Amino acid sequence: MVGNVRLDSSRTKFLAFIGLLVVTPPMFSQTHQSGIERQKKLRRDSIQGKVRRDLGDALEDEDAIRELFTLGDKAVPALIKFLSDADEGRSVGAARGLAYIGNQRGMQALRNAVKSEKDKETESAMSCFLAGGLVETKSESDLDFLRRSVEKSRSADDDEKEIPALCAGLTLGMRGGDDSLAVLRTVASADLLDFEEIRKAIQWMERKSTPGQALGGQSSSDEELIKKIVLDGTFFARGERSSTSVEELTFNRQRNKALVSLEIYHGPKAARGYDLVLAKQSGLWRVVGIWFAWVA
Repeated sequence: MVGNVRLDSSRTKFLAFIGLLVVTPPMFSQTHQSGIERQKKLRRDSIQGKVRRDLGDALEDEDAIRELFTLGDKAVPALIKFLSDADEGRSVGAARGLAYIGNQRGMQALRNAVKSEKDKETESAMSCFLAGGLVETKSESDLDFLRRSVEKSRSADDDEKEIPALCAGLTLGMRGGDDSLAVLRTVASADLLDFEEIRKAIQWMERKSTPGQALGGQSSSDEELIKKIVLDGTFFARGERSSTSVEELTFNRQRNKALVSLEIYHGPKAARGYDLVLAKQSGLWRVVGIWFAWVA
């Protein structure tokens, strides 16, 4: 398959054989090389077009973000370009896609976009997606960004500060550790970040719980292992196990990352959803991304 055209393999081989007989080596080399370059350009254009279409719905249509996640690293160059798109929905959708994919180059582009973004609403949304992708960061500047985002809830009088604060708080909660616990305790004690999952994260950390992980084995599929980690190895289901469920699970093409949609349901007017990304490292599944998705 080249682009969207299917070539007959026997005819292709025959034409290639004829070409070998009648074309001199230098000319054949140039023709072959230009053909490869055209195919690469077609693939790039095809991916960029697909990314553009998905970005039109990436903030509201879960199928669109799952398609971007499935594309993985191949979507990153196009997503980076769309970070600076004049359309706010497209640029924020690109931020979401880059954060969920978690590619190193893409995450750095997202950091830069957050720093340079002038529109406060767009910066707020981008900051939330960036924060959620920093669960396993070792960068001190990233950790400072998470702490500052949470502490901004002290002066939060609108969603522009509260939403990034929640996303950063969830990430600190998933990271665990005394430093994260101290930050979350401070804002929670003053009712500055009044969310049920933040309270559950604090209780989870106080009991010295560690982020769930599971090693693949013959008796358990990756799907089963991932669901077990999300439901029993994180703070989400704490006290609400019967009301918490994995609604959808999507693997990337390499099946070394999974996007999970989690729902906590207490009725049509009392439900909330979260997205988590898990990565398989040395045969071990771990949570590497976490985002607030919706509330009813």
